[in-house]
Amino acid sequence: YRSLPGRLAEKLVAMDKAGASNEALGEAMGGLRGLRVGMLEGNADEGYIALGTGIGSIRSVKSVAEVVDALTVS
Repeated sequence: YRSLPGRLAEKLVAMDKAGASNEALGEAMGGLRGLRVGMLEGNADEGYIALGTGIGSIRSVKSVAEVVDALTVS
């Protein structure tokens, strides 16, 4: 699984390990609602925040100001 830890993500992992069907997992995810709640609203307990393989490439976290400053040509 590639998601940030949270209550819903942990529940989904437990359900999968217990042999839950894809339909049951989909229902627990709340369809796209779970994705919206997690990724757009930032609530990792009631939703889930999916991550791709690129997450392994992140080596530092910068503020928006730092990124803009780095991109600004003087």
